[in-house]
Amino acid sequence: MADPIPRLRTLLWRGLRRRCPQCDRGPIFKGWIKMHDRCSSCGLQYLPDQGDLWAYLVAVDRALFIFPLIVMIYFRLYVQDIRWFYLVAGVLLVLFVGTLPQRNGMALGADYLIRRKWGDLSEAELRRESGDPPPQTPPL
Repeated sequence: MADPIPRLRTLLWRGLRRRCPQCDRGPIFKGWIKMHDRCSSCGLQYLPDQGDLWAYLVAVDRALFIFPLIVMIYFRLYVQDIRWFYLVAGVLLVLFVGTLPQRNGMALGADYLIRRKWGDLSEAELRRESGDPPPQTPPL
């Protein structure tokens, strides 16, 4: 029988640490941003369809980076000192680029959760990826 589905918080934490969402042992990335095809520990295929993380990244990027930038531009109309505007915009830009692997890992964790809940990762596929033998059925 397959392991129970981990909680979202657990999967996001694994992604933040750039570890496999299934086993929490194998690394997700080869370097800074180049993703492995499979987990080196459990064999989970990270992205069976390339481009699956796009929607998750758009949602996370809008929530964490674009919305504060819009608020900054809006309030810039009322703040006369432009130094604060450039300082906050620079910090947001550095965070936007610097946290890309962590955000990709968290998006991969959310993708894994949805694939498990919707049945894209069947028990047979999970068993095959983890190397467990198929269950034996008793003869009739």
